[in-house]
This record gives sequence, structure tokens and C-alpha cells, in this order.
Amino acid sequence: MSCWLPTSSTAAPRPFKCPLVSCAMRRLRPRSAERALVGVRGARGASGLLLVGALVLGACMAAHAADRAGAAALSAERAGPLPSDVAGWIARVQHAALERSYTGTFVVVTDTGAASGSRIWHACQGDQHIERIEALDGPSRTIFRRNGEMRTFFHASHTAVTEPLGSSVPFSGAVPALASKLDLLYRAERQGRQRVAGHDADVVLFQPRDGLRFGYRLWSEHGSGLVLRLQTVQVDGRVREQASFVQLDLNASVSLAELSREMDDFSGYRTVAVAPERSLEDGERSWTLREQVPGFVLQGCRAPQARPDTMQCSYSDGLATVSLFFEPVHSGKPVPVVARWSAGATQALARPLDASTWLTAVGEVPPATLVQFANRLVRTR
Repeated sequence: MSCWLPTSSTAAPRPFKCPLVSCAMRRLRPRSAERALVGVRGARGASGLLLVGALVLGACMAAHAADRAGAAALSAERAGPLPSDVAGWIARVQHAALERSYTGTFVVVTDTGAASGSRIWHACQGDQHIERIEALDGPSRTIFRRNGEMRTFFHASHTAVTEPLGSSVPFSGAVPALASKLDLLYRAERQGRQRVAGHDADVVLFQPRDGLRFGYRLWSEHGSGLVLRLQTVQVDGRVREQASFVQLDLNASVSLAELSREMDDFSGYRTVAVAPERSLEDGERSWTLREQVPGFVLQGCRAPQARPDTMQCSYSDGLATVSLFFEPVHSGKPVPVVARWSAGATQALARPLDASTWLTAVGEVPPATLVQFANRLVRTR
């Protein structure tokens, strides 16, 4: 999904397709992220859409259920040895939410100390799945994700925003087609077993093999494989961001029907529907990379139907994702200077590409990686 952020104060920030395992844990950004967005908007000196809404709110983990035989097979597989490679660990945690409903409370903390908490209810029944996320900090809001749909209720403005959910599979930022190359970019290092939120967890570090990507340390519940804690880590070991359950009930009774009724109850709310974006063919793309950033592969380009003069292109290395947003510089507006922004694991770079195009690059990657993307862009039409 994209992250075009309308200027309307009642509109929902749009999450782009979440990178790596962070999309399974990160439900709500600390409110300091929104203040930083205002700073980037001011640095641009231009009106219209600011293409970094994903820095405020991002999440992708709405799991689907397997049938009973499939669940039993997965349980038997996990009873054996733990994975030794990155792709194996990703497969393990992707399947972890297939078997049960749960409730929990989790907290996201950045390297600056900014923190936010959320409460989640997750229910599965057959091939149907739904989750409810309640923000415990900042403006009151409730997020529902059901199959391929997301709905956010902003309680102060009494506005409900519904939009397509690009993928409801856990860790949808992980690209299966690139799984065979993951061990060329990362290596998996087992780091023992610890307790998190009252559960035994196997700890593994995905250590990057170069400086173009962050590492990821995750705590996977020993029995189910569910991710209990995730850290985004620099090459030097510094933790940029941590998302962790502080309370988790893996045997909770959660009603899918009741959550669906809550999601579909618009009483007292103004409804807003976001139109799906249009995928762009090669000939429709106005910008491309003259040289690939090592390890990153283009996943596609899209444009919002309401703003055909804008474009988002997403690149992935199989785990991490970088999103590039292009929009026109309005005539008469001064070309702003380069702006950089950081909030925990998420980095942003905003700069003009030429006299008529503004670029915003967003990703959970080191700032130097975003610079490489920006410097390698060339206009195609």
C-alpha cells in the first residue's frame, strides 16, 4: 500500500507496504513522528500531499487461518529443529498466526525514548481473519483489519476511513521471490532463549552483510513461532527501535463475528472511502534507477486515482523496503533544500529531483541507502 498523506486533519495516514517483520509488530508510531512530519512539511515549502504518511502509522499483520490438518502439520514441523537460515525463520513467523486467536498489549520505543502503546484483539475462523487495534497513546483511534480491508475510526473527528489493504499476510513486506537471495544479504545468528511477556522465546539476529540495511533481532515464541519482540538494529549493534508485547494471551477467546460487527458499525461517524491505486506500466513511469542499489529490486509503481501526476515506486531486498514518492513542484513555489528526518528505524529523505519534481524517499534502512536511491534516479519521460 502507499502512504499518500492528505492535508485534511481528519484523514488517515496511509501505511505503505510494511518492511520485514516490523510490519507484524509495529501498529502505531510514537506521536513524536507526527511532529517530525510537520517539520518536513515546513522544509518543503509547498502545499499539497506530503508523501511520508507511513512514518506515523504502519502495520501489516492480520493473519489468515489454516485448516485443522494444515495447522497440525505446521505444529509438527515447528516441533523439529529451529531454522538455520533467514528464509526459514521468516517462513516460521509468517505461519505463526495461522492457528489461534489472541489478545495482547504491546509497546513501541524508539532510540530517542519516544514510546507508544496499543492493545490488539486478533481472531481467526476458517479462511476469515480480523483484528482490532486500540491506540493507548495520542489521539483516540481504533483500527480494524479484515481480510483485504482496513478501517480507521478517528474518535475526535467522528470520521471512519476505509481503504484497501494490499496484503493481510504476516510479514507481507518479505518478498517470497527474493527468499533465495536473503542469505547473500543477511545471516541468521541464534542468540539463545529468553522470556518475553511470560512466554519462552527463541532469539535470532538477522545480521546484515553490508551497511545498506539494518539488522533485525526477533524473539519468536517457542511453541507457536509468533513474534513477541522485534528490534531494528544498526550494523554497530545500536538498537534503533523496539516493538514488544508486554502482555499476551495466546488462548484468548476472541469473537470474529463481534469484531466484524464493531468494524461495520458507523453510528455517529462520517465515512470516507479511499479509492484503490492504479498500477503503472513501464512506459508510464517518469523516473527510474540508472543503476540498481545493491540487493534492492523494484516491486512496482502506483499512482492514486485522485492524483495521477504523482507516483510511488517500491523496492525490496526481500526483507527491507524502500518507497520513493514523486510529486510535481507547483509553479511559483521556491525549490526547497534537502530535508532529512529520522524516527526510530524509519528514515526519510526529501529533495528536488529537478525544477518540476519533488522526491520523498522513505524506508527502514540507513540514511546512506536513501541517498543512493536519490542519486541514481533518472527521468525517463
